[in-house]
Amino acid sequence: MQVYRYKALAADGTSVEGVMQASHSEDVRAALLARDLRVSTVAASGGGWADVFKLQRKAKPRDLILFCRQLASFVSVGVPVTTAMRTFAEEAPSKQMRDAYISVVTDLERGMRLSDALAGHPYVFPGILIDMVRSAEETGALDRVLRQAAKHLEREAAARQRIRAAMTYPVIIASLAIVITIGMVVIVLPKFRDLYTSLNVPLPGILKGVLSLSTFITNHELALLVGIVLVILAIYIGVKRESGRVFLDGLLLKLPLVAPLIRTATTERFCRTLGDMMRAGVPISQTYAVVLSNVRNRVYRRALSSVGRALAAGEGLYRPLSETKVFSRAVIQLIRVGEETGTLDNNLLEAADMHEEELDYRIKRMTGILEPALIVFVGLLVGFVAITMVTSIYSLAGNYGQ
Repeated sequence: MQVYRYKALAADGTSVEGVMQASHSEDVRAALLARDLRVSTVAASGGGWADVFKLQRKAKPRDLILFCRQLASFVSVGVPVTTAMRTFAEEAPSKQMRDAYISVVTDLERGMRLSDALAGHPYVFPGILIDMVRSAEETGALDRVLRQAAKHLEREAAARQRIRAAMTYPVIIASLAIVITIGMVVIVLPKFRDLYTSLNVPLPGILKGVLSLSTFITNHELALLVGIVLVILAIYIGVKRESGRVFLDGLLLKLPLVAPLIRTATTERFCRTLGDMMRAGVPISQTYAVVLSNVRNRVYRRALSSVGRALAAGEGLYRPLSETKVFSRAVIQLIRVGEETGTLDNNLLEAADMHEEELDYRIKRMTGILEPALIVFVGLLVGFVAITMVTSIYSLAGNYGQ
C-alpha cells in the first residue's frame, strides 16, 4: 500500500487537500469521485525533502483501541455509525482525531461505506483496521470484528511497550554515565591544572592526557556541537529514506542480542496480524498487502514481498513462505498443517502466541545481560576518572613534600 497526496475541488469550489492510502493512484481517484470531488492532482508521497521533515504523527494506539471498543458498543446496541462518530468527534482526544471523525461523518452521509471513509485517513486508521471493517461490512458482524481489532491493536501496543521498557533503563543509565564523565573531564579535572601550575609542579602522564582531551573539547566545543548535530541529522534523513532504512534494519539483524529479539518480534507480529485478519473473514489474497506493510523490518518486508505475488497467482501460503527462509521451521510447519486442515487462522495465532512467550523470555534474558554489562561500563568510566583524580592528588602531595 502506498500513501498518496491529493488535491481536489468540492462542488462549492473549495479546495480539498489530504492523503490517502491505496494500492494505485486510480483507487485514490475513484474514492475521491465517490465523495463528489473533482480531482486536480494525485501524487505518491515519499522520498522528497518535504516528506523527510514531515511532522504529521499517527494516531496513538490507545486512542484507536478506545475508538474500536466504543464503536463496537454503539453498533451492538443499534446506534447509527454516523451518530457514534459525531459523539466521538465531540470528545476526541486530539484535533487530528476530531477532524478525522468529522470527515468520516461527511463521507458516510454522502453514501460512502465506512471502510472507504476510514481509508481516507491513513495517519489515523491503520490498514489492518480498514480491511477488517471492510470484511465486517460484507458479513454484517461489525461489532464483533471491531472488538477483535481492538484486541489486536492492544496486543501490538503491549509488545512495543515491553521492548521499549526493556531498553529505557539501559539507555538512561549509559547516557547519565557518559554525561557525568564528560562533566568531570571538562569541568572538574581542569581545576587540577591551575593547582599544578600555581605550585610549579609538572603534570603526571595520565592527568596530562585527560587534560589535553579536555582542552580540545573546550576549544572546539562549537565545532563539535555542530558536527554532532549534523551527524544526527544525516542519520535521521538517511533512516527516513528507503535505502537507509534497509541498511539499518540489515545491520540490526547482525547484532548479537538485538537480532534474535527483532526476529522473534517480527514473526509474532506477522503471524498475529495475518491470523486476526483471516479470523475476521478477510481473504488472504486481499489482506496480505496490509500484513506486509505491518512488518516494520525492511529486510523481512523485501523477502516476504514475493509471497504476495505467489498468492496473487493462486498459490498457497506454505510453499512461497518457506522459500523466503526468514521464518523458523516450526512456523512453516504450523502453516503447512493449517493449510491442509483448513485451520490456518488458528495455527497462525498459535504461532503468534508461541513467539509472544519467546519474546518475553528474550527480553528478560537481554535485560539480565545488559544490567551487569552496564555496571561494568559505568564502573570503568567512574573508575578511570577516580584513578585519574587519586593519582593526581598523590603526585601533587609527593612533589609538594619534596
